Amino acid sequence: MKKVLVLWAYWNVWQVVSIDLINSWFFVWIWWRNEKKIDSFISKIKSNNVEKVLFDISDEKSLLNVFSNYDLIINCLEYTFNQTILDSCIKSAKNYVDLWDDYEWIKISRSKDWLAKENWIFACIWAWSAPGIVNILTKYAIRDIEEINTITISFSDEVKNAPEKMLPFNFQTVVEEIIGDALLFENWKYSFVKWNSKKIDADFCNTNSLNQCFLPGSLVTNHDEQFSLPDYLSNKWIKNFYFVMKHSDNVVKLVESLDEFWFLSKEKINVKWVEISPFDFCNTIMSNFAPQNFKVEDKESLFIKIDNIVVEIVNYSVDWIPAWVMNTWIWCSLIAQDILNNSYTPGVNHPEDFVDEEWFISELKKRNFEIYIDWKRI
Repeated sequence: MKKVLVLWAYWNVWQVVSIDLINSWFFVWIWWRNEKKIDSFISKIKSNNVEKVLFDISDEKSLLNVFSNYDLIINCLEYTFNQTILDSCIKSAKNYVDLWDDYEWIKISRSKDWLAKENWIFACIWAWSAPGIVNILTKYAIRDIEEINTITISFSDEVKNAPEKMLPFNFQTVVEEIIGDALLFENWKYSFVKWNSKKIDADFCNTNSLNQCFLPGSLVTNHDEQFSLPDYLSNKWIKNFYFVMKHSDNVVKLVESLDEFWFLSKEKINVKWVEISPFDFCNTIMSNFAPQNFKVEDKESLFIKIDNIVVEIVNYSVDWIPAWVMNTWIWCSLIAQDILNNSYTPGVNHPEDFVDEEWFISELKKRNFEIYIDWKRI
Protein backbone atom coordinates (compact mmCIF):
# COMPACT_ATOMS: atom_id res chain seq x y z
CA MET A 1 0.00 0.00 0.00
CA LYS A 2 1.33 3.44 -0.95
CA LYS A 3 2.19 5.68 2.01
CA VAL A 4 1.16 9.34 2.08
CA LEU A 5 2.24 12.03 4.55
CA VAL A 6 -0.11 15.02 4.94
CA LEU A 7 1.36 18.19 6.49
CA TRP A 8 -1.43 20.39 7.79
CA ALA A 9 -1.88 23.92 9.13
CA TYR A 10 -5.08 25.37 7.67
CA TRP A 11 -8.82 24.99 8.39
CA ASN A 12 -10.55 21.79 7.27
CA VAL A 13 -8.19 21.13 4.38
CA TRP A 14 -6.25 18.28 5.94
CA GLN A 15 -9.46 16.52 6.98
CA VAL A 16 -11.00 16.69 3.50
CA VAL A 17 -7.76 15.54 1.83
CA SER A 18 -7.08 12.80 4.38
CA ILE A 19 -10.62 11.40 4.45
CA ASP A 20 -10.81 11.25 0.65
CA LEU A 21 -7.46 9.44 0.46
CA ILE A 22 -8.53 6.99 3.18
CA ASN A 23 -11.86 6.35 1.43
CA SER A 24 -9.86 5.67 -1.74
CA TRP A 25 -7.87 2.97 0.08
CA PHE A 26 -4.65 4.82 0.76
CA PHE A 27 -2.79 4.76 4.07
CA VAL A 28 -2.29 8.26 5.46
CA TRP A 29 0.04 9.70 8.07
CA ILE A 30 -0.73 13.18 9.44
CA TRP A 31 1.54 15.83 10.90
CA TRP A 32 0.32 18.97 12.63
CA ARG A 33 1.42 21.28 15.44
CA ASN A 34 -1.50 20.24 17.63
CA GLU A 35 -1.24 16.55 18.59
CA LYS A 36 -4.59 16.57 20.41
CA LYS A 37 -6.45 17.66 17.26
CA ILE A 38 -4.86 14.84 15.29
CA ASP A 39 -5.91 12.34 17.97
CA SER A 40 -9.43 13.75 17.93
CA PHE A 41 -9.62 13.50 14.15
CA ILE A 42 -8.36 9.90 14.09
CA SER A 43 -10.82 8.82 16.76
CA LYS A 44 -13.67 10.54 14.89
CA ILE A 45 -13.17 8.84 11.53
CA LYS A 46 -12.56 5.37 13.06
CA SER A 47 -10.27 4.10 10.32
CA ASN A 48 -7.30 1.74 10.46
CA ASN A 49 -5.75 3.51 7.47
CA VAL A 50 -4.46 6.59 9.31
CA GLU A 51 -1.76 7.34 11.87
CA LYS A 52 -0.08 10.44 13.26
CA VAL A 53 3.60 11.30 13.00
CA LEU A 54 5.50 13.86 15.07
CA PHE A 55 8.75 15.62 14.12
CA ASP A 56 10.44 19.02 14.07
CA ILE A 57 9.44 20.64 10.80
CA SER A 58 12.05 23.40 11.21
CA ASP A 59 14.93 20.89 11.21
CA GLU A 60 16.08 19.75 7.76
CA LYS A 61 17.71 16.56 9.02
CA SER A 62 14.47 15.60 10.74
CA LEU A 63 12.50 16.30 7.54
CA LEU A 64 14.81 14.18 5.40
CA ASN A 65 14.65 11.27 7.85
CA VAL A 66 10.85 11.35 8.03
CA PHE A 67 10.24 11.92 4.32
CA SER A 68 12.32 8.86 3.43
CA ASN A 69 9.51 6.67 4.81
CA TYR A 70 6.81 7.87 2.40
CA ASP A 71 5.90 7.70 -1.28
CA LEU A 72 4.32 11.16 -1.46
CA ILE A 73 4.35 14.33 0.65
CA ILE A 74 1.24 16.55 0.56
CA ASN A 75 2.09 20.04 1.77
CA CYS A 76 -1.00 21.78 3.19
CA LEU A 77 1.08 24.25 5.20
CA GLU A 78 1.23 28.00 4.69
CA TYR A 79 2.82 28.85 1.34
CA THR A 80 5.91 30.23 3.12
CA PHE A 81 6.85 26.58 3.83
CA ASN A 82 6.59 25.54 0.18
CA GLN A 83 10.23 25.93 -0.76
CA THR A 84 11.50 24.26 2.42
CA ILE A 85 9.27 21.23 1.92
CA LEU A 86 9.90 21.03 -1.84
CA ASP A 87 13.67 21.22 -1.29
CA SER A 88 13.48 18.41 1.29
CA CYS A 89 11.40 16.26 -1.08
CA ILE A 90 13.97 16.78 -3.83
CA LYS A 91 16.84 15.85 -1.51
CA SER A 92 15.02 12.76 -0.19
CA ALA A 93 13.77 11.84 -3.71
CA LYS A 94 10.07 11.87 -2.74
CA ASN A 95 7.11 13.02 -4.83
CA TYR A 96 5.47 16.27 -3.78
CA VAL A 97 2.13 18.15 -3.94
CA ASP A 98 1.42 21.63 -2.61
CA LEU A 99 -1.64 23.84 -2.47
CA TRP A 100 -0.81 27.48 -2.95
CA ASP A 101 1.73 29.95 -4.19
CA ASP A 102 1.78 33.41 -5.63
CA TYR A 103 3.40 34.57 -8.84
CA GLU A 104 6.92 34.94 -7.41
CA TRP A 105 6.79 31.65 -5.48
CA ILE A 106 5.58 29.81 -8.57
CA LYS A 107 8.59 31.05 -10.55
CA ILE A 108 10.93 29.83 -7.79
CA SER A 109 9.27 26.40 -7.72
CA ARG A 110 9.41 26.10 -11.50
CA SER A 111 13.10 27.04 -11.48
CA LYS A 112 13.75 23.79 -9.54
CA ASP A 113 12.41 21.66 -12.39
CA TRP A 114 15.92 20.49 -13.31
CA LEU A 115 16.62 19.45 -9.70
CA ALA A 116 13.39 17.44 -9.57
CA LYS A 117 14.35 15.69 -12.81
CA GLU A 118 17.88 15.05 -11.58
CA ASN A 119 16.56 13.41 -8.38
CA TRP A 120 13.75 11.64 -10.24
CA ILE A 121 10.79 13.12 -8.36
CA PHE A 122 7.44 14.36 -9.61
CA ALA A 123 6.10 17.57 -8.09
CA CYS A 124 2.74 19.26 -8.67
CA ILE A 125 2.40 22.87 -7.52
CA TRP A 126 -0.83 24.63 -6.54
CA ALA A 127 -3.12 21.58 -6.57
CA TRP A 128 -6.40 23.12 -5.50
CA SER A 129 -9.64 24.00 -7.26
CA ALA A 130 -8.28 26.98 -9.12
CA PRO A 131 -6.03 26.15 -10.94
CA GLY A 132 -6.55 22.39 -10.56
CA ILE A 133 -10.21 21.78 -11.40
CA VAL A 134 -10.37 24.85 -13.63
CA ASN A 135 -7.27 24.04 -15.66
CA ILE A 136 -8.21 20.45 -16.38
CA LEU A 137 -11.77 21.29 -17.42
CA THR A 138 -10.51 24.13 -19.61
CA LYS A 139 -8.13 21.66 -21.22
CA TYR A 140 -11.09 19.29 -21.77
CA ALA A 141 -13.51 21.92 -23.11
CA ILE A 142 -11.21 23.37 -25.78
CA ARG A 143 -9.98 20.15 -27.36
CA ASP A 144 -11.67 20.95 -30.70
CA ILE A 145 -11.05 24.71 -30.68
CA GLU A 146 -8.16 25.97 -32.80
CA GLU A 147 -8.03 29.63 -31.74
CA ILE A 148 -9.33 31.44 -28.63
CA ASN A 149 -9.78 35.16 -28.13
CA THR A 150 -10.57 35.39 -24.39
CA ILE A 151 -10.86 33.08 -21.39
CA THR A 152 -12.44 34.50 -18.21
CA ILE A 153 -12.68 32.59 -14.93
CA SER A 154 -14.47 33.34 -11.68
CA PHE A 155 -16.63 31.68 -9.04
CA SER A 156 -19.92 32.31 -7.30
CA ASP A 157 -21.02 31.28 -3.82
CA GLU A 158 -24.61 30.78 -2.80
CA VAL A 159 -24.94 30.75 1.00
CA LYS A 160 -28.21 30.51 2.89
CA ASN A 161 -28.77 33.00 5.74
CA ALA A 162 -25.44 34.75 5.09
CA PRO A 163 -24.67 37.98 7.01
CA GLU A 164 -24.75 41.06 4.75
CA LYS A 165 -21.07 41.89 5.36
CA MET A 166 -19.77 38.34 5.36
CA LEU A 167 -16.28 37.86 3.94
CA PRO A 168 -16.09 35.13 1.28
CA PHE A 169 -12.88 33.81 2.85
CA ASN A 170 -10.27 34.93 5.38
CA PHE A 171 -9.41 38.62 5.67
CA GLN A 172 -5.80 38.28 4.50
CA THR A 173 -6.88 36.64 1.23
CA VAL A 174 -9.55 39.29 0.64
CA VAL A 175 -6.94 42.04 1.13
CA GLU A 176 -4.51 40.37 -1.26
CA GLU A 177 -7.24 39.97 -3.89
CA ILE A 178 -8.17 43.66 -3.71
CA ILE A 179 -4.91 45.59 -3.22
CA GLY A 180 -2.33 43.26 -4.76
CA ASP A 181 -1.07 44.27 -8.20
CA ALA A 182 -2.95 42.19 -10.75
CA LEU A 183 -1.23 39.86 -13.20
CA LEU A 184 -2.71 40.23 -16.68
CA PHE A 185 -2.41 38.15 -19.78
CA GLU A 186 -3.72 40.57 -22.40
CA ASN A 187 -2.94 40.95 -26.10
CA TRP A 188 -0.71 37.86 -25.98
CA LYS A 189 1.59 39.15 -23.23
CA TYR A 190 1.94 39.30 -19.44
CA SER A 191 1.94 42.51 -17.40
CA PHE A 192 1.09 43.80 -13.92
CA VAL A 193 -1.35 46.62 -13.26
CA LYS A 194 -1.94 48.62 -10.08
CA TRP A 195 -4.48 47.14 -7.70
CA ASN A 196 -8.12 47.96 -8.29
CA SER A 197 -7.31 49.58 -11.66
CA LYS A 198 -8.48 46.82 -14.01
CA LYS A 199 -12.12 45.81 -14.00
CA ILE A 200 -14.22 43.92 -16.52
CA ASP A 201 -17.87 42.95 -16.82
CA ALA A 202 -17.82 39.17 -16.53
CA ASP A 203 -20.84 37.39 -17.97
CA PHE A 204 -21.28 33.67 -17.27
CA CYS A 205 -25.04 33.64 -17.76
CA ASN A 206 -27.33 31.48 -19.78
CA THR A 207 -29.33 33.72 -22.12
CA ASN A 208 -32.50 32.41 -20.46
CA SER A 209 -31.33 33.17 -16.94
CA LEU A 210 -32.07 36.16 -14.76
CA ASN A 211 -28.47 37.42 -14.74
CA GLN A 212 -27.57 35.73 -11.46
CA CYS A 213 -24.08 35.07 -12.81
CA PHE A 214 -23.37 38.46 -14.38
CA LEU A 215 -20.53 40.12 -12.45
CA PRO A 216 -20.27 43.80 -13.47
CA GLY A 217 -17.11 45.68 -12.53
CA SER A 218 -15.23 42.60 -11.33
CA LEU A 219 -11.62 43.09 -10.28
CA VAL A 220 -8.94 41.32 -12.31
CA THR A 221 -6.65 39.56 -9.86
CA ASN A 222 -3.80 37.05 -9.65
CA HIS A 223 -4.39 33.35 -10.07
CA ASP A 224 -2.06 30.62 -11.27
CA GLU A 225 -4.23 29.92 -14.33
CA GLN A 226 -2.98 33.19 -15.81
CA PHE A 227 0.57 32.03 -15.30
CA SER A 228 0.31 28.48 -16.63
CA LEU A 229 -2.61 28.02 -19.01
CA PRO A 230 -1.63 30.59 -21.68
CA ASP A 231 1.76 28.90 -21.92
CA TYR A 232 0.33 25.39 -21.89
CA LEU A 233 -2.25 26.29 -24.56
CA SER A 234 0.04 28.51 -26.64
CA ASN A 235 -0.88 26.55 -29.78
CA LYS A 236 -4.46 27.80 -29.36
CA TRP A 237 -3.36 31.43 -29.80
CA ILE A 238 -5.13 32.68 -26.66
CA LYS A 239 -5.20 36.48 -26.77
CA ASN A 240 -6.58 37.39 -23.30
CA PHE A 241 -6.86 35.49 -20.04
CA TYR A 242 -8.49 36.90 -16.88
CA PHE A 243 -9.33 35.68 -13.40
CA VAL A 244 -11.89 37.99 -11.83
CA MET A 245 -13.27 38.47 -8.33
CA LYS A 246 -16.44 40.29 -7.32
CA HIS A 247 -16.30 41.73 -3.81
CA SER A 248 -19.10 43.80 -2.29
CA ASP A 249 -18.65 47.58 -2.34
CA ASN A 250 -18.64 47.52 1.48
CA VAL A 251 -15.69 45.14 1.61
CA VAL A 252 -13.72 47.04 -1.08
CA LYS A 253 -14.24 50.38 0.69
CA LEU A 254 -13.20 48.86 4.02
CA VAL A 255 -9.95 47.50 2.58
CA GLU A 256 -9.18 50.77 0.77
CA SER A 257 -9.76 52.77 3.99
CA LEU A 258 -7.52 50.48 6.03
CA ASP A 259 -4.82 50.78 3.38
CA GLU A 260 -5.10 54.57 3.26
CA PHE A 261 -4.51 54.83 7.01
CA TRP A 262 -1.52 52.44 6.99
CA PHE A 263 -3.33 49.56 8.73
CA LEU A 264 -2.28 47.19 5.96
CA SER A 265 1.43 47.98 6.07
CA LYS A 266 3.65 44.90 6.51
CA GLU A 267 6.54 46.92 7.94
CA LYS A 268 7.12 45.77 11.53
CA ILE A 269 6.92 48.20 14.43
CA ASN A 270 7.47 47.86 18.18
CA VAL A 271 4.32 47.84 20.30
CA LYS A 272 5.15 47.45 23.99
CA TRP A 273 8.36 45.56 23.17
CA VAL A 274 6.59 43.28 20.70
CA GLU A 275 7.46 43.45 17.00
CA ILE A 276 4.37 43.27 14.80
CA SER A 277 3.22 44.77 11.52
CA PRO A 278 -0.01 46.81 11.37
CA PHE A 279 -1.24 44.30 8.79
CA ASP A 280 -0.71 41.29 11.08
CA PHE A 281 -2.40 43.14 13.93
CA CYS A 282 -5.35 44.13 11.73
CA ASN A 283 -5.59 40.64 10.26
CA THR A 284 -5.78 39.09 13.73
CA ILE A 285 -8.63 41.39 14.71
CA MET A 286 -10.58 40.92 11.48
CA SER A 287 -10.11 37.16 11.48
CA ASN A 288 -11.66 37.00 14.94
CA PHE A 289 -14.55 39.38 14.39
CA ALA A 290 -15.44 39.55 10.68
CA PRO A 291 -17.96 36.84 9.70
CA GLN A 292 -16.60 34.38 7.14
CA ASN A 293 -18.15 31.77 4.89
CA PHE A 294 -17.90 28.70 7.12
CA LYS A 295 -21.54 27.77 6.73
CA VAL A 296 -22.49 24.43 5.25
CA GLU A 297 -25.89 25.16 3.70
CA ASP A 298 -24.45 26.40 0.44
CA LYS A 299 -23.17 25.64 -3.03
CA GLU A 300 -20.28 27.00 -5.08
CA SER A 301 -19.97 27.29 -8.85
CA LEU A 302 -16.68 27.68 -10.66
CA PHE A 303 -17.17 29.40 -14.03
CA ILE A 304 -14.96 29.29 -17.12
CA LYS A 305 -16.00 31.31 -20.16
CA ILE A 306 -14.07 30.42 -23.34
CA ASP A 307 -15.22 33.02 -25.86
CA ASN A 308 -18.93 32.05 -26.00
CA ILE A 309 -18.67 28.64 -24.34
CA VAL A 310 -19.44 28.50 -20.61
CA VAL A 311 -18.19 25.70 -18.36
CA GLU A 312 -19.72 25.49 -14.89
CA ILE A 313 -18.59 23.20 -12.07
CA VAL A 314 -21.13 22.98 -9.23
CA ASN A 315 -20.61 21.49 -5.81
CA TYR A 316 -22.77 21.44 -2.69
CA SER A 317 -21.96 21.38 1.00
CA VAL A 318 -21.72 17.95 2.63
CA ASP A 319 -22.34 17.46 6.35
CA TRP A 320 -19.73 19.62 8.12
CA ILE A 321 -17.88 20.56 4.90
CA PRO A 322 -18.82 23.81 3.11
CA ALA A 323 -19.00 23.66 -0.68
CA TRP A 324 -16.00 25.98 -1.18
CA VAL A 325 -13.90 23.72 1.08
CA MET A 326 -14.83 20.65 -0.96
CA ASN A 327 -14.13 22.47 -4.23
CA THR A 328 -10.80 23.73 -3.00
CA TRP A 329 -9.38 20.66 -1.34
CA ILE A 330 -10.81 17.56 -2.99
CA TRP A 331 -8.61 18.30 -5.96
CA CYS A 332 -5.48 17.91 -3.82
CA SER A 333 -6.52 14.35 -2.97
CA LEU A 334 -7.19 13.54 -6.63
CA ILE A 335 -3.81 14.91 -7.72
CA ALA A 336 -2.10 12.82 -5.04
CA GLN A 337 -3.93 9.68 -6.16
CA ASP A 338 -3.05 10.30 -9.79
CA ILE A 339 0.65 10.65 -8.94
CA LEU A 340 0.62 7.55 -6.73
CA ASN A 341 -1.16 5.42 -9.32
CA ASN A 342 0.87 6.44 -12.37
CA SER A 343 4.45 6.93 -13.44
CA TYR A 344 5.05 10.43 -14.77
CA THR A 345 8.18 12.02 -16.18
CA PRO A 346 9.98 13.75 -13.28
CA GLY A 347 9.84 17.53 -12.92
CA VAL A 348 7.90 20.44 -11.35
CA ASN A 349 4.51 20.65 -13.04
CA HIS A 350 1.16 22.37 -13.11
CA PRO A 351 -1.96 20.13 -13.01
CA GLU A 352 -2.78 20.48 -16.72
CA ASP A 353 0.66 19.15 -17.63
CA PHE A 354 -0.25 15.56 -16.80
CA VAL A 355 -3.78 14.79 -15.55
CA ASP A 356 -6.07 12.73 -17.80
CA GLU A 357 -9.31 14.71 -18.20
CA GLU A 358 -11.64 11.71 -18.60
CA TRP A 359 -10.37 10.08 -15.39
CA PHE A 360 -10.58 13.38 -13.57
CA ILE A 361 -14.19 14.06 -14.61
CA SER A 362 -15.25 10.55 -13.60
CA GLU A 363 -13.67 11.04 -10.16
CA LEU A 364 -15.46 14.36 -9.67
CA LYS A 365 -18.77 12.72 -10.57
CA LYS A 366 -18.19 10.04 -7.92
CA ARG A 367 -17.99 12.91 -5.41
CA ASN A 368 -21.28 14.46 -6.61
CA PHE A 369 -19.78 17.35 -8.58
CA GLU A 370 -21.97 18.59 -11.44
CA ILE A 371 -20.23 19.69 -14.65
CA TYR A 372 -21.96 21.65 -17.43
CA ILE A 373 -20.62 22.72 -20.82
CA ASP A 374 -22.86 25.14 -22.70
CA TRP A 375 -25.52 24.45 -20.04
CA LYS A 376 -25.59 20.73 -20.80
CA ARG A 377 -24.55 18.39 -18.01
CA ILE A 378 -21.78 16.01 -18.96
